[in-house]
Amino acid sequence: MKDRTFTPRPAPPDDSPFPSLAGALDARLRAEAPDTFAGIVRGPDGAVEVYATVSDPALVAIVEEVHASTGRRIAVRVVPGMKNSLASLENLFARVRVEADEVRQRGIALVSYGVHIPANRVLLGVEGLTAEIAESLRREFGPDQVEVREGQRFQPT
Repeated sequence: MKDRTFTPRPAPPDDSPFPSLAGALDARLRAEAPDTFAGIVRGPDGAVEVYATVSDPALVAIVEEVHASTGRRIAVRVVPGMKNSLASLENLFARVRVEADEVRQRGIALVSYGVHIPANRVLLGVEGLTAEIAESLRREFGPDQVEVREGQRFQPT
């Protein structure tokens, strides 16, 4: 019988330009365009998609500068039209985190919450969600800033 001892090996290097480009864009846009920057996602074709509230020339110039500095090895698109900036969603996320216990004390089983960049909302996961609970949370946290979904507690196996 052959010995099947597991030998850990390092992961193969990832030469994708996405992480370094996305990281550089994220840092610059958070610092220099916080009111219009709405986040970064990988598009369906692998491109970097920079979400923005409006098509702001200053934001576009930063994107172009960072893209050029990385050798343009991957496509980059600015996608305007988001309702919320990333900064506003992160502020709301911080508020939800502070108020989560209070929400639970009211009998609402809030089991998860986090910023969801593609949805341009803070997602709230509620176990046993009803239409009344969803509407209550939308009123409390802002209908244009939250999306309320059925959530589930983590069940360790």
